Amino acid sequence: MSYQWPLALALHQLGTLIWIGGMFFAHFVLRPAATSRLGPPDRLPLMLAVFDRFFPLVWVSIVLLWGSGLWLFLGLAGGKVGVHVHAMMGVAALMTLIFTYIWFLPYRALGRAVAQADWPTAGGRLALIRRLIATNLTLGVVTALLGAAGPALSAAMRFA
Repeated sequence: MSYQWPLALALHQLGTLIWIGGMFFAHFVLRPAATSRLGPPDRLPLMLAVFDRFFPLVWVSIVLLWGSGLWLFLGLAGGKVGVHVHAMMGVAALMTLIFTYIWFLPYRALGRAVAQADWPTAGGRLALIRRLIATNLTLGVVTALLGAAGPALSAAMRFA
């Protein structure tokens, strides 16, 4: 058991770093740089190519996060965790649903629009994806903060 908790936590952190870090980079670094330097015929295929590489990694992250999270929650803690873990799981479920929506609808529509050089439609799909990524990034940061500060908050709530 001594190695299991650190291993599960390391896998959980890896999934978090990939997903939140990728969203942070795409939203605050790549998108503004691409928008300031490239017109739609260059920017939209670039962003699609980035998502083609990043989104499969998000699926890997989701598997890592849910697998390691459930391992920690059920397997190692026996379901006896603070309220912050329940909050994290609720937010994680919402993030997973948002990403699933991105994957199956606007991302695929972006791919079709780029293939047809329909820049207005592609731009609209990219704008929607950007807003949803911003939402998931916010939720992801909140979840990471809950993971970091949550044990202290849960302990404080027990004594309040």
